[in-house]
Amino acid sequence: MEFSIQTDELSKGLYRAQGIVEKKTAMPILSNVLFTALDNGIVTITATDLEVGMIGEHPAKVSQEGSITISARHLYDIIRSVKNKEVTIKKLENNWAEISWGSKEYRMLGMAAEEFQNLPDVSAAKLFGVDAKVLKNMIDKTIYAVSTDETRYNLNGSFLEKSGEAGFRMVATDGHRLSLIDASLAKQSEDIPFPEGVIIPKKGLLELKRLVESEEDDCQIGLDANNLVFKMKGVTVVMRLLDGQFPEYQQVVPENQKISLTLERAPLIESLRRVSILSSDRTLGLKMSLQTNLLRLTASNPDLGEAREDIDVEYDGPELTVGFNARYLLDALAAIETDSVRLSLDDDLSPGVFRPLGDDSYTCVVMPMRI
Repeated sequence: MEFSIQTDELSKGLYRAQGIVEKKTAMPILSNVLFTALDNGIVTITATDLEVGMIGEHPAKVSQEGSITISARHLYDIIRSVKNKEVTIKKLENNWAEISWGSKEYRMLGMAAEEFQNLPDVSAAKLFGVDAKVLKNMIDKTIYAVSTDETRYNLNGSFLEKSGEAGFRMVATDGHRLSLIDASLAKQSEDIPFPEGVIIPKKGLLELKRLVESEEDDCQIGLDANNLVFKMKGVTVVMRLLDGQFPEYQQVVPENQKISLTLERAPLIESLRRVSILSSDRTLGLKMSLQTNLLRLTASNPDLGEAREDIDVEYDGPELTVGFNARYLLDALAAIETDSVRLSLDDDLSPGVFRPLGDDSYTCVVMPMRI
């Protein structure tokens, strides 16, 4: 195998693979990417961790067909600082690879391509066009609420389901908070092959986000058996969907709450950050107290001291104090882009519901805590 490729093109392919390849694994082959040189002037770069896989097509001058696997991280570290050069990669005996350009030459020990795990065959997947920017926004609005508790496997991803004709809903929860967004994701309103909701793993979501951040090309998604398939120009991602039943999330989102406040987002974020400095290191708990035309934020830590900040609001209801995790509040507010937010409450045991002012397509629910 031997081919020549522009370093910028090679660097792009290796960068995309970094989030997928395993850094520490009992299977060293999963730390490598598979290079396959084809006679049509295309070199494919494949990466997988057995759960998420990616294959990218890159134009190259192919002198000899073949394949080999090479360490993804080490090769990327070598190539990423080399700009506007043509690099040649040649397979030598015993799975050694020679990487050279100009007077520079590196030799790296690879592994046989036969040991690499092939991606599932998803050629039968029925795909439909989606808006890349909308997909990124949906991921941004939910991924922070995905659970990291591996014992709650069905919460380790975002739930995606069809909602309306061209609309989709993405939901994530870790049991302490929930984020939900409705958006017109599909570019068509008919014959969308997406029969039921699926749970997309967090790692897969991160890879999708990386791809749509760097490109603005049209993209497609679809299902094949228990895999989600994502395609955009020159790139295909295949990820195994999470098994299990996603919770009945609709029961968590309160309706018709008694109290509704309009708050300026930026000042609220600043106050929360300052007050939380003196909250408990373990729980990050703080209190939100409502009084006439006043929202008071307080925190107390016996080892550090106490904090209190007052924010002027329009409120003339009964006094109310609710405890929240400051980090959960900040994450919810960071996902909102409007200058003002609407906070809804019922009582000291009810969750807080945050929405952008004038936009009900995004909802974040934060459960209260005892302080």
